[in-house]
Amino acid sequence: MDHGTDKPPPQPSPAQRLVAIAYDNHGSRWGTNTPANAESDIADERAAGTPIDEWETTDRDGHPLRVVRIPDASWLDTIFVFTTEARPAVAA
Repeated sequence: MDHGTDKPPPQPSPAQRLVAIAYDNHGSRWGTNTPANAESDIADERAAGTPIDEWETTDRDGHPLRVVRIPDASWLDTIFVFTTEARPAVAA
């Protein structure tokens, strides 16, 4: 992998869609959310003054990942991972 180039990250193909997968701080998957709903949750927490950790990286195949961690001292953190998910094949 060449980290010295300014090549843009790969974009989702038409056969993929952006999803927001929710995890807790133990790595348990809570479910899949729409990016709009996850962004709304993140905006609500920011408005409430919650300190949010956020970073971007790539998966093993080079696909972009955006990770947003919302801490919750009274329960478990919410960790949204924005990624692409392949759509099921559709018979023609």
